[in-house]
Amino acid sequence: MIKVGVIGLGEVSQCMHLPILQDLCEKYEVKAVSDVAPSLVEFIQKKYHIKESYLDAAELIEKADIEAVLILSPDQYHGEYAARALKAGKHVFVEKPVTLCLDELKELIELKKQYPDQVVMVGYMRRYAGPFLKAKEILSEKPMKTEYLRFRDIILEAPFFIGQTRPIFYPSDVPTEVIREGGARRRAHLDRAIGADATDEMRTTYQMMTGLGCHSFAAVRELFGVPKKIHSVTTACGGEQVVVVMEFEDGFLGTYELVNNQNIVQFDAAIEVFQKTRKVLVKYETPYLRYQPARVEVTESNDDDTKTTVYGPDFHDAFHTELNLFYDCITNGRQPKTNLEDAVADLELFQEIIRVMAEQKK
Repeated sequence: MIKVGVIGLGEVSQCMHLPILQDLCEKYEVKAVSDVAPSLVEFIQKKYHIKESYLDAAELIEKADIEAVLILSPDQYHGEYAARALKAGKHVFVEKPVTLCLDELKELIELKKQYPDQVVMVGYMRRYAGPFLKAKEILSEKPMKTEYLRFRDIILEAPFFIGQTRPIFYPSDVPTEVIREGGARRRAHLDRAIGADATDEMRTTYQMMTGLGCHSFAAVRELFGVPKKIHSVTTACGGEQVVVVMEFEDGFLGTYELVNNQNIVQFDAAIEVFQKTRKVLVKYETPYLRYQPARVEVTESNDDDTKTTVYGPDFHDAFHTELNLFYDCITNGRQPKTNLEDAVADLELFQEIIRVMAEQKK
């Protein structure tokens, strides 16, 4: 059994990671938790019967009797906590994005080289989803020339779903100075990532990419590699709506659509691969409702007929799958596919998206 500490007890932690760790009680024991809100720490400690609690993540890493940490804190702290955990001899699971800034990620990669036996896994959970893996298998077993790619995140955010399904504790006692410091740190990391002269719209778009877009781009690049060129970036609503047109190595075009400010009850996250006589559709459901049925649809046409084959339903939870794999990596001395080096491609691509966005506005 692996003894873990959980850093960050917000929405995602309460909806996914903590319940899953409880489900995997034969593999994990949560020994300690940390958050900046005293009431939240107290609530989680009582709910999950956890003995140790800390208001300072660094103190948890240094003092708690743990072998691994889950870093679920705000993005601007991921790199610092991961570095501290490595130096303290811990295995690390860190939610995406592993850092906001490419330079910080590269520094973390260099640090990791000093600790080859420790596991660092980045939480790109969509790449562990059953339908995605099935689609990858289909595309690999019967390869065809891709003509066009469309992928998207047109979604309603979490509160609607969890407001009806899972009670979440929202603290009101986060210290003002902590909020102020967190905002200043995020600003500094964005300055370092895309330049201090970046507009507010560019900053919002970059955060849309690192927050939501990296799930989709990471999955697509596992299937097709990194786009070789970004042709255009169009934004609206202050950067909250984004359309990116890109070209891949084999010469086909792809479009990515991100709309994250609607109040329509939907979660339209998908990857569609068009291959002349075949279309492969992977549809993701909201992760805030666990164990929803998910499917892959393959539509094939010839001169005489068109048929659609549905693979599924698949009821596996991708967060559950990745934490199982984290355990497997630790116990069997393996490194995951979603490691630090893998994450570099996303931040490089998002920097390029902002560069193209800036060029178009000149």
